[in-house]
Amino acid sequence: MSKKEHFKNINKITAILIFIYYLGTNSIQAKPAAPLVLDKWVELALQKLETDGITGGIHSSSGPFTRYQIAQIIAKAQSRITDGRIKPSPTDIQLLAKLTAEFSDELLEIQGKAVEQGLRFVATPQFRHFPKYQHKISPAFETAIGYSSGKNFFLYEEIEVSEIGDKYLQEGNTASKRLNPWRANYVADFTRVYLSFSISKIDVEIGRDKIFWGPGYRGVLGISDNSPPFDLILLSGEFGPVKGYSFAAVLDKMWADKHKYLANRYLSGHRLDWQVNDRLELGLSEIILYGGDARGIEWQYINPILPYYASQYNAKLDDSTLFDNNTMFVGDFAFKPLDGVRIYGEGLIDDFQYTNHDPNAIGLLAGFYISNLLKSPNLGIRAEYARINRWAYTHLVTENQYTHFGSIIGHWLGPDADDLYLELSHFLNVDTNIQLNYEFQRKGEATVEDRYRGEDYKRINFPSGVVERQHKIGIQVTYEPISGWQLDAGCRYLLLRNESNMAGKDQNHGEFRLAMKHRFRVK
Repeated sequence: MSKKEHFKNINKITAILIFIYYLGTNSIQAKPAAPLVLDKWVELALQKLETDGITGGIHSSSGPFTRYQIAQIIAKAQSRITDGRIKPSPTDIQLLAKLTAEFSDELLEIQGKAVEQGLRFVATPQFRHFPKYQHKISPAFETAIGYSSGKNFFLYEEIEVSEIGDKYLQEGNTASKRLNPWRANYVADFTRVYLSFSISKIDVEIGRDKIFWGPGYRGVLGISDNSPPFDLILLSGEFGPVKGYSFAAVLDKMWADKHKYLANRYLSGHRLDWQVNDRLELGLSEIILYGGDARGIEWQYINPILPYYASQYNAKLDDSTLFDNNTMFVGDFAFKPLDGVRIYGEGLIDDFQYTNHDPNAIGLLAGFYISNLLKSPNLGIRAEYARINRWAYTHLVTENQYTHFGSIIGHWLGPDADDLYLELSHFLNVDTNIQLNYEFQRKGEATVEDRYRGEDYKRINFPSGVVERQHKIGIQVTYEPISGWQLDAGCRYLLLRNESNMAGKDQNHGEFRLAMKHRFRVK
């Protein structure tokens, strides 16, 4: 990028920040938005309470939740119980009580009671062994620091120090480096760093954060946490039963193989999440990834309500694919036919052809969750299936492949693959959860780097080529009280056929993972 283009980008961002600041100084509301390292039990508890009908509809397909939003969900559930609209099980009551204790400060703020502002600190020193990334037990450290000033301004920083070089697996290329090891091969990963405030009904976030749009349990098709968090500006707001989201992010740089330049890359997205009623939630997202040598952030892709596809179509040059951006649509739903049962699905259209000249690039995901199996409030069962065809997430223009630092932004499965996951879970108590799981996965030869080059796609099987097949069976135990020692342990046995798509390369082996943490908080 030239200095002139660089200054244009700075001017655009500065103009946006000045506009946001001007609005913020004239219309301020208090909405603290600190995540402060939400443990896994919070997500599991919210999923069960929503499926059981305790919370009502909570826009659960658009995340991640902030602590303030979770407190609002808790307050809503408490009100529904007090009014006699629902009759929770003993397990639901215990989970809600644990959530109430964890989010006590935020609940006081909702009630209009004074809560001490200033520094909040959560730390979890730990020992862990994750065979996917490392071969020994080693110490690690996670911490979150939040600072509030007055009732509207909030700063947040989340850091992970560990021996894991990068937990985001790469399938594509990148010209940028995200982490550098220091002493003893440890790295410090600043995973989420941002400031947030509110303007009337609009929440504004500026900094680095992750986005997870969709109803999936193990992954989603559009935007997930499979890639590193984004440096972004994020707007969100709630208008009756509809929540709206819009963001613009700067991605890593990438070498373009055709024109031999270092491409700047950007990602924008907007989403509508409609909570039709307590049983039905509908979502629609549009996402665009664009880049190039002389391209900066473009105004039309910052506009929260302007359709990206139409804008791209109007601006497209007839004689060049240089500005052919990667636009995709994702539609999703979550439906509870009765309390204790949740059915959900998601569809991705990365490229849908009106003629038969080129292949469609689509993905599908479907699943269900029964939270009271055999009428037991502690026993649940899940199933989830994902299928992504060969050319999804790819693009003819190299720098427009759907990756960030080489990791796929969408579902971790990647193109040319499908996966079936089954899980049986049991709450021994509100702090302890046991999961038995089985997974079957097929992975074809194609990757996100394999763009369509005019092959006879109708003759290509799914998955393509020599197919890698995996069978995994495992057990996982989590023990997560609000404070003190926590445990996350699991083991599984893997049967692998045609490893790395090499015919006859088979292996069977077991894996064990462990994380022991001690969680403490300072207010």
